[in-house]
Amino acid sequence: MRRSERALRVLCRTALRGLDLDLPLDVTQLCDRYGERRGRPIRLLAHPLPSGVPNGIWLAAADADYFFYQANTSPLHRDQIVIHEFGHLIAGHQMLAEVSVEGLAALTQDSSDAALRRTCYSDDREWEAEMLASMILTWAEDASTGVGSTAAHDELRGLQRLLGGHRGWL
Repeated sequence: MRRSERALRVLCRTALRGLDLDLPLDVTQLCDRYGERRGRPIRLLAHPLPSGVPNGIWLAAADADYFFYQANTSPLHRDQIVIHEFGHLIAGHQMLAEVSVEGLAALTQDSSDAALRRTCYSDDREWEAEMLASMILTWAEDASTGVGSTAAHDELRGLQRLLGGHRGWL
């Protein structure tokens, strides 16, 4: 069952609070810090994925989580892909199958594999992951550019930092 946007916002803020992320958002820093918190690293790997399969794949191996993303894409699209896979992780979505890293080459050659069938947003999990990715990127962009910022808000943020409030954009 698909969660509401409000429930996803709460989930997202809970997952990201306390990570002490810098702006502009660096997806590698995001994944490193979240992996440290969980005690399970997240590895980002560019891979030339064939056409007809998703641009990103999350694989849970015994020692780490691996986010494979399309090697032949722009940095902005790469960030969207990685944060989409991150969305699956923070939403608690289960992997369809656990796959070894060594099995990736065979996996990407066979587009019929279940892990590669995530190509549209009609599936609730895909919709949730994409919504979470959009929320993270929107919040980061708004905070980086000062959208909605006023002098009063800036003063309040400064006071919050002085009083030990959380740093960052959530």
